[in-house]
Amino acid sequence: MFLNEIFPNKCISCGKKIPFYEFLCIECKEKLFDPSITVLNNTIIYHSSFYEETMKRIVQEFKFREKIHYADFLSKMLLKTYKYFKIDFSNEPEILYIPSIKRHYKIRGYNPVKEIAKNFSKYTGFKINHAISVKKGYNKSQVEANTIEERKKQIKGKFVLVSELEKKDYILIDDVYTTGATIEEVLNILKGKITVITLCKNVKK
Repeated sequence: MFLNEIFPNKCISCGKKIPFYEFLCIECKEKLFDPSITVLNNTIIYHSSFYEETMKRIVQEFKFREKIHYADFLSKMLLKTYKYFKIDFSNEPEILYIPSIKRHYKIRGYNPVKEIAKNFSKYTGFKINHAISVKKGYNKSQVEANTIEERKKQIKGKFVLVSELEKKDYILIDDVYTTGATIEEVLNILKGKITVITLCKNVKK
């Protein structure tokens, strides 16, 4: 209580007074969870929310304003999605994540999706597999592509495997699903049963 008086804090969504260590009130956290699915080439993509308003702000601050502590909350969104859809596996899955390009990593000092994956691993007990990497010399950003065709062309050959993957169950994690180009490109180099969970779907693609 004493710290709350010294460091008054408000929910970034509704403005309600909240503890100094939070950034969303309980009600807004509940509203933010809006699960949905997308089918991409016979692969089901599970989404925790939509890339709009509050969720968009959280993702952008997490990725571009060094709000790395948001990773814990975002990983809980994925966990809630995993439980909501009652995703089942024949064996204990490993976690894969979409890596950042070198230029972005140098600017941020961290890989946003990797940070989410680390927290997701903490809550599920599933091991993280770091097999997916960005091809050496690749330095383009998907944000710079304006159309679906441009995205697919730009991302062609972006990802490589730095270690062999077993034929088993994997959970592939990403932040924002827009056209599906990134997920599709990664799926092309993977083997095994891949379950894809993303934080949010960008409906304004």
